[in-house]
This record gives sequence, structure tokens and C-alpha cells, in this order.
Amino acid sequence: MQQLSKIFALPVSPAIALAKAGLSAHGLTKAGLFAVVLSFFGLTAHAQDTWSLERCIQYAKDNNITVKQAQANVRTAMLSEKQAKASRLPNVSANANVGEQFGRTIDPTTNQFSTVATSFNSLGLNAGINLFSGGLINHSIKQAGWDLQAASADAEQLVNNLGLQIASAYLSILLGEEQLENAGKRIQQTQEQLNVTMKLIDGGTLPMADKYNILAQLAQGEQAAVQARNSVELAYLSLKQLLQLEPDFDLRIDRPDVSIPVEANPDALSLSPVYQTAVNTQANIRAADFRVNSARESIAIAKSAYYPTISAYANLSSSYSSQARDFNNPIIGDPVLGTPEIVNIGGQDIPVSYYYIPVTFPKTTYFDQIDQNFGQGIGASIQIPIYQNGRTRLNVERARLGVLTSQMQQIQTQQLLKNDIQTAIANARAARLTLEAAQKTFDATEIAYQNTVKRHTLGTINTLDLTTARNNRDIAETDRTVAKYDYIFKLKILDFYLGKPLNMD
Repeated sequence: MQQLSKIFALPVSPAIALAKAGLSAHGLTKAGLFAVVLSFFGLTAHAQDTWSLERCIQYAKDNNITVKQAQANVRTAMLSEKQAKASRLPNVSANANVGEQFGRTIDPTTNQFSTVATSFNSLGLNAGINLFSGGLINHSIKQAGWDLQAASADAEQLVNNLGLQIASAYLSILLGEEQLENAGKRIQQTQEQLNVTMKLIDGGTLPMADKYNILAQLAQGEQAAVQARNSVELAYLSLKQLLQLEPDFDLRIDRPDVSIPVEANPDALSLSPVYQTAVNTQANIRAADFRVNSARESIAIAKSAYYPTISAYANLSSSYSSQARDFNNPIIGDPVLGTPEIVNIGGQDIPVSYYYIPVTFPKTTYFDQIDQNFGQGIGASIQIPIYQNGRTRLNVERARLGVLTSQMQQIQTQQLLKNDIQTAIANARAARLTLEAAQKTFDATEIAYQNTVKRHTLGTINTLDLTTARNNRDIAETDRTVAKYDYIFKLKILDFYLGKPLNMD
């Protein structure tokens, strides 16, 4: 499998209903603003049917076009195997000819020349079976079996890769929905700060300019919310494309409690044990092994041309002719007075009369001819190769090169798997350190922000300092959320190589 790219390069922030409606935050009360934000969450969560990660993967397995194409390849390989096995069976064929002959032709039933128009019909049944062909059939069946297993492994690997892509899209949506909550909280906090600032302005502690600074901050929040909402829609669109769903399909996913597994420790993993496990679980490794075995069968198939081919055959045949006569059952008529003939006797012509008995031969009926002309034959044939212009030797050499090529591809697949596993372990370790650093940064900026809020409430600092502290806290919170989901996805990749099912548990 090719190296998986990092999916969380840019944070995804979902929009809030406030931005969609085009409402101004500084024009709402605290309770009204909070109600609008919660109404969006309610609409988002109000889905009659939510999809879990497992359901998404299963649906894609059943409906994704690429998966269906892979399954069609499996069925094609299955038909090829059936065809190879059918080569052991005899072949049977029937033939029939019917026609009319004109002019001087040979009667097919008597093999004599005739100038009478003749109708004819011939029937035949032939059967043959291969007795020996140098192992060609057996090795072809074995090769077809290996090809079928390779196609099945390819389809399985495709489903696994698709599952990783779906998990990536699924986690991107979860990331966006979590940032949606954070966006709602930030707007609410900004509104609260506006209320506090207005009180301080009314009390003469802060200048009127601070009010406009916070209003500008609220406007920026609304703009960011619109952009974030678009990002969430794009994330859902990406998942729909993987699931082969229509773009307007109302898809909503489950929102499980996504947390870092307590037992997760990428530092404890090393290449060798993970690779040994992945070799037995990764379908592409099995597919490479099957193709090597299939290539080895090609050598035996090519060598079979060195041996003779022995086959047996049998046939049945019969024929009919409209001119065939039944000479065994003549029809004898009554004596008939013939035309008198003049005979010269002693120099005198004397008429002589005579009688003759007419005899005719009837035509033989169709079924009687079929029965009388019925013939059978049985025999065996052998074809011995003597000289074939070196083609067999060259085919054997090509087959051996095919084995070397498949072995190189097998080694390349194994090496790529090692590289991917080592990269996955390194990425998981780096993601863990990044999350720990992001958590520390957030904790520090949160403390600094809370302290700044207290000082701003007392009027000891201006709004600019408060805005700066809040922006630092918001950036740290975003980085922490992104780092969290990035680390979770890196752990899912490791689970994939360890043969664990993809789920959100």
C-alpha cells in the first residue's frame, strides 16, 4: 500500500447557524445568541438515521463502483478456473446437412454419378477427449486457482484501503463537529465580553473604542463560521463520494465519544513484530505470493509443449438421398404384351409378339435410410512435436522471466509494507508528542486567558490585550483538537497493520 498522506494538514471548523442566517452577534442578547447556536446543534443532531463508521465501510463495500469492479474481476477469475477444469471433460458436437443437388453430381448414398435432381440429408455426432497433453490441463487448473486467490486478495485489499479513506473522512467530520462546539463557545464568550465591556465603558473605565474592537472580533467570528460551515459540507461531500451517495443525500454520522485509547503506546511498537503480524493480515502480501505461484505454473504449462498429445474420439453418422431405391423389395406387375418386333426368317419379315413382366424398385423411406446408413467409428490420435522453430524453448524462458518478475514485485511489496509500517510508527510517535505539546500550550494559554479576563473585568487592561490572549488560547485549542484527531488517525493506521477492525471504539 502506498504511503498514506496526512489528512489533517488544515483544520476543519464547522459553521454555526448564526452565520448562515446572516445575523449580527452584537445585535443579540446572550440568551438569544446561545439559543441560536444550540438550535444549529439540534438540527445537526436531528437525523433520523445516523451512520456509524462500521456502517459506512460496509455500505461502501456493497456499493462503491471500484469495489464492484474488483468483485467483477474475482468472478472473471472464477469463470476462468471453471473453464480450466472443464478442459478435462470430453467435447461433443453434432452436425447436420440438408440440400438439393442438380446436374451431374455424385449421389452421397451410392457414390455414383447422377444427373437427376437429388435431395440429400446427412447427420453426424462426434466426441473427443484429451488423454494426455504433458500436464497442460492440470497446471492450467492450478494456475487459474492461484489467479482466483490473487484477484480475491486484491479485492480485499481494495476494501481495506477504502476503509482507511472512509475513516479519514469520518474523523475529519468529527473534528469539524468538535470545532463547531468550540466556535459556539467562542462566540458566546465574545458576547459575554461585549456585555462586560459595555458595563466598563458605561462606568468610564474603558474607552468606547474597546466596544468596536469586540464588535469587529464578533464579525470575524461570523465570517470564520461561514467558512467553517463550508468546510464541513465539503468533508461530508468527500464521505458521500466514497460511499457512492448522491450529493444531496441527508447523511449524518454518529458522534461517539472519541478519546485516546489508554493502552495506546506507539513507543512500545517496533518494526519487526508489527511487520510479522501485517504479513499475515495484509491482503496485498498474499496477492503477491499467489502471483508468484501462478507464474511458476506458467513454466510447467510452457514445458507441456515438449510432450506428445494423445486424444481419443468417436463418431456416429447416417445419410439420406431422395434417389435411393429398395432393391430387396421389388414390385412385380402383370404380364404386358410388348410391341411386336419384325424378324426376318428365310428372307421374309415376320412380326413376332412377346410378353414381359414389369419390375420397379420403390424409394427407400427416410427413416429406413437413416437406419441402413447408420455408421459408427472410434479411434485414437497422437501428435508428437518434433521441431517447432524453438518456440517452446523460448516460451519456457519467458515463463521463467515471469517468475523472476513476480518475485521482484513480491519483494517490492514486502519492502513497501516495511516502509509504510516504519513510517506509521514514526508518525504515531510524532503525533503523540505533538498532542502532548499542544495540550501543554493550551493549558498555559487557558490560564493566561482566564487571568486576562479577570484583569479586564477589573478594568486594569484594555480590550486589545484581552483579544490577544483569547486569540492565543483559541489557536492553541484548535491545534490541540487537530493534534488529537491526527493522533487518533495515526493509531487507526497502526491498528490496520495489526489486523484490527476499523471502528471508533
